[in-house]
Amino acid sequence: MRFKVNTLEKCRLTIFLAFSMLTCIAGITTNLQAAESSTPLSRYMGGPVDLVTAPNGARVNAEVLEATPKITYLEPTTEKVADGVWCIGGYSLANTTVIEGDDGLIVYDTGDTREEAEHIRKAIEKISDKPVKVIIYSHSHYAMGAGALVDNPENVLVIGHPKVNETVESSLQGGGAPSAIPEVGPILTARTMSHFGLLLPEKGPDAGVTPKLDMGKPIAFLPATKMVENGEELEVLGVKLQFFTDYMSDDYNLTVWVPEKKAVLNNFLWPGTPNLYTLRGGVYRSPLVWRDGLKIIRDLQPEILLNTHARAIVGEERVMKTLTAYMDQISFTYDQTLRGIMLGMGPDELRHFVNIPSYFNETSENFQGYGESVHFPEAIYQHVIGWFDWDNTKLFKIAPEEAASRTVKLIGGKEKVIKATREAFDEKEYAWAAELVQNAYLLDPMDKEVRQLKADILRQLAYRTTGSIARGFLLTEALALEGKVKSPLTIMPAAEIVAGSPATFVDYYRIRIDPGKSKDTDKVIEFVFADQKDHAVALHIRRGVAEFVPEPATYLKKADYVLKLDGKTWASVYLGTADMAEEIRSKKVKVTKGDEAELAALFNLFDKFNPASNFRIPPLGD
Repeated sequence: MRFKVNTLEKCRLTIFLAFSMLTCIAGITTNLQAAESSTPLSRYMGGPVDLVTAPNGARVNAEVLEATPKITYLEPTTEKVADGVWCIGGYSLANTTVIEGDDGLIVYDTGDTREEAEHIRKAIEKISDKPVKVIIYSHSHYAMGAGALVDNPENVLVIGHPKVNETVESSLQGGGAPSAIPEVGPILTARTMSHFGLLLPEKGPDAGVTPKLDMGKPIAFLPATKMVENGEELEVLGVKLQFFTDYMSDDYNLTVWVPEKKAVLNNFLWPGTPNLYTLRGGVYRSPLVWRDGLKIIRDLQPEILLNTHARAIVGEERVMKTLTAYMDQISFTYDQTLRGIMLGMGPDELRHFVNIPSYFNETSENFQGYGESVHFPEAIYQHVIGWFDWDNTKLFKIAPEEAASRTVKLIGGKEKVIKATREAFDEKEYAWAAELVQNAYLLDPMDKEVRQLKADILRQLAYRTTGSIARGFLLTEALALEGKVKSPLTIMPAAEIVAGSPATFVDYYRIRIDPGKSKDTDKVIEFVFADQKDHAVALHIRRGVAEFVPEPATYLKKADYVLKLDGKTWASVYLGTADMAEEIRSKKVKVTKGDEAELAALFNLFDKFNPASNFRIPPLGD
């Protein structure tokens, strides 16, 4: 059907549309102004912040010391939450739940190391003389102490998510911290050092204010022997349990419902804002999936909430209030990000547009003490749309160093940039000072004056943040700029891991190819690993690309060079502790086809890992 519109009606329609557009624009402007005026980023731009000193001397936002004890166990604690149910916290980054059965104990989560589990076992022995007969893993992260909780693993039922064994095995045998792309695991491992503040001092203004993750300590993992499906019910030691596996937070989670106690055991409610994006990197964390995992718990209407990280919450009304506020903050962050996207905003605008209303702070568990909501919208945007934010001036951006050089020149030279930076610093506009100083730093990363100025700025940002992750990153770089610590660019896997799966790391080696050096090369190198039953793989170096060939015998191009070695020797080359030419001369590598010198030269087409220079911030000279 068509409508005829006369001239007057056209005029009225035009005026109406124009007025509607103006109203919409005004509304957007109002929303933006309101968001900007209430942004938590004001604390980094001269806004009021109450800085205090923690017991270990750390200079920190007072909100952290006030909120953290309310939501997490800072000291070793055993809390009885119901008859036959205890929550043990403070020995690890995770809590351990203990449920008493007919002739034994059920334990949910076991710590991250053998040492942590040994402390947990002593705490368990103080509440019951019954043996641990059932172990349940919430997820893969806190499954590493199980063996220390029992005398005979064969007498223990270990229950887990269908993917828990696979996930643990991958983390133990991979190239670094869990990553969407395993080849870059080593850089995520290095970022994890900053994430958890592992290089920060134990005491003093720059100390961390939360427990540290123990990396590299002995573990006692027991593989799950019973994989449960979503909704599955079991009776163990006379206790009825129901399991839920469908949703994820930071890992594949196993949520447990104990109907007799009206209790839920879970890894969805954390002590603080759910970390929807982690600065260290990793797989995208879907806010909707995380929220829906919480919905499962809410709909069970529990009276007790036993959490992997947060303090136990007891009382149906309190549990429901906490779960609802926690879920709603996730929904608010996600939906308002999408709203901002629909209003035409890109990542730079979204971080100022999506602000968590103060009423969410009425729930202690929503405190932004780990991750911070300001960092989440950009990650959601990247997942939904990708990097391009519709700002066409960014389509062909010049390199950061060149942009810095031109900006410094435009401002009037390096001294004027430093002067402007110091003025911003004196006004406590630290976020702006950080942007300014980066221009001078990129021109000369070894300039001691600029390094110190940048360190001073990052330190003040760190003191003001409530998030331990941001604090870790900011203070680690500040200390590295001052030459007080060395912050690694990558943390490579142990030699034993490379040697145990050498073919995997031949595959990973391909990303080190230098296209300039290899642009005229077309050669196939076959690796035969003598200690892996002569398992053979190959790399086809082809004009800037190194294609991994899992089955050289059936590949379309025959090997130009064949070398025979063991995994330990390949690990030495891969990790930069030995050179291929040296290993050939020493006969640790036997060349069974092709010229030895030519083969050795081909390995010069790849970047060589050098542990001595593996630092993100160039170290100051001694």
